[in-house]
Amino acid sequence: MSELGGTVKKSKKQSPSLKARALRLLSMREYSRKGLAAKLEESAARMLKFEAPNEDSEDLAPAIPLATQIEAVLDDFEARGWLSDQRFAEALVRRRSERFGTRKIQDELAQAGVDSSKTADLLKNLKETEYQRAHELWMRKFGALATEQKERARQYRFLASKGFSSDVVSKVVAGRPD
Repeated sequence: MSELGGTVKKSKKQSPSLKARALRLLSMREYSRKGLAAKLEESAARMLKFEAPNEDSEDLAPAIPLATQIEAVLDDFEARGWLSDQRFAEALVRRRSERFGTRKIQDELAQAGVDSSKTADLLKNLKETEYQRAHELWMRKFGALATEQKERARQYRFLASKGFSSDVVSKVVAGRPD
């Protein structure tokens, strides 16, 4: 019995709409169009997995395919300016530029489905500062020039694994200014 004296039926919690889920995801951080689509598909699959079929209703297929619904939501969000691959790319570059080289960031952007024409200026700016960023990272990690070949190779591998170009890594490890 409820406080009002009537009985309350337990109702199933209705899952949030596709738009609501997309908006919640975007409120936490920037996503690329491809990344948000993947998250929404994953979320929808999870919802379908946990929803128990209702015994009284027939199992009907949705009138509009999920992929079409997701594309419609993404198109609407892009039109409103809530979803932007350019803004996603800028945020990713800002987050990653201190610790990673241009090559690694470029790969991440490509993996996220961001068009390379949208990121050309960002990558150009990254290339201009690559030596400085590599040197600062090297200073934080090692701080001094290596005296032995084994240590130089270790420093070289470290910077190369972070996505810095080989000529920049060679200059930093050898202690030559740009």
